[in-house]
Parts: sequence; C-alpha cells; structure tokens
Amino acid sequence: MLEIRKTAVLYDEKDLIDLERIITDGDEKEALKFIKKSVYERILLSQHNRLKSHLDGTNPVERFLNNPT
Repeated sequence: MLEIRKTAVLYDEKDLIDLERIITDGDEKEALKFIKKSVYERILLSQHNRLKSHLDGTNPVERFLNNPT
C-alpha cells in the first residue's frame, strides 16, 4: 500500500514518447498499463526501498514522559 505523501516520478524520453502516443491515440487500455507500470510501480518501489528515519517513528519526548526512570 502506498503512503499518502508527495512523490516525484522521473520519466525518460521513451516514457514521454509512449505517453504522447497514448494521448494522441486515445488508447484507454494502454493508458491504464502506462499508469500501472510507469507511475504506480515506480512510486511503490521508491517507498518500499526508502530508509526509515528516526523522525518517522514515535515522539521520543512523549516516550520519555510516559516512562520516566
């Protein structure tokens, strides 16, 4: 499942030519294939391989206040 956040996707020349062809032809089936391959899979892969930051987790101050030693 994708995280809901802003994501940038880079396209190479071949992708842009394919996109232009799909739009010009009005090919709905190819448009869906393009979105699945060139948009969804790239975003999924970029989020899957992303390193988790300690800032993504719980609030350390809150954790400290709840468990004082």
